[in-house]
Amino acid sequence: MHFPLPEALEPEKTENQVETAYQQIEDLIVSMELEPGARVSEVSLMTRLGIGRTPIREALLRLAADQLLISQPRRGMVVRDTDFPMQMKVLETRKALEGVLVPAAARRRNREEAAIMAEVVSGFRDLIGRGENLQLLRLDRRFVSLLVDFARNPFLAQILPLYSLSRRFWLAHRELYLRRFRDETLTEFHILIGEAVAAGDERLAHDRVTEFLAYVEEYTIFLGTELSEPARR
Repeated sequence: MHFPLPEALEPEKTENQVETAYQQIEDLIVSMELEPGARVSEVSLMTRLGIGRTPIREALLRLAADQLLISQPRRGMVVRDTDFPMQMKVLETRKALEGVLVPAAARRRNREEAAIMAEVVSGFRDLIGRGENLQLLRLDRRFVSLLVDFARNPFLAQILPLYSLSRRFWLAHRELYLRRFRDETLTEFHILIGEAVAAGDERLAHDRVTEFLAYVEEYTIFLGTELSEPARR
């Protein structure tokens, strides 16, 4: 005999709560509201987010698997540091994945998806120069998720946590970044990539993402060099 699950335990609802918890905790980590090295408390997150213990716990396990959190003896979950050597490894992996992801998204997207991407591009344009970093980071997350959906290759979803690590490194050192680079450039690259994908232009999409990743490498190396300067003095 089949008995309906209580509402709180319905699989679909629980999965939605886990995803909501994941995204909200990710926002706290990427935006540096939860600082590197900070201990992550299930109880405090339950109170802060208004979400139950089970979805919070599952979200934390996912975030640990995605390298945004680490487990330490006697401390539990803590926020991973934003170090330069790790960012170079993240970038190395992103190059391999994005070089496949973006052209595949341009090649396989359908008309409806092209229209959705055009809306996201419009959203990026609206946010240029407004300084709304959290909104920009959230739109960026949607942008990358759409690329994965359009590419129709679930293995490329490995790119999602790498983007989170890159966003966090950039935001943590944004003031240093602005000493040499324009605040709008990253958003402008996303617009160019999104336009190529929406147009279904695979070659242009490849060229745009190659230029974008070269830029990311340039500013990451700059930040790494600047961050190492105090240790040399």
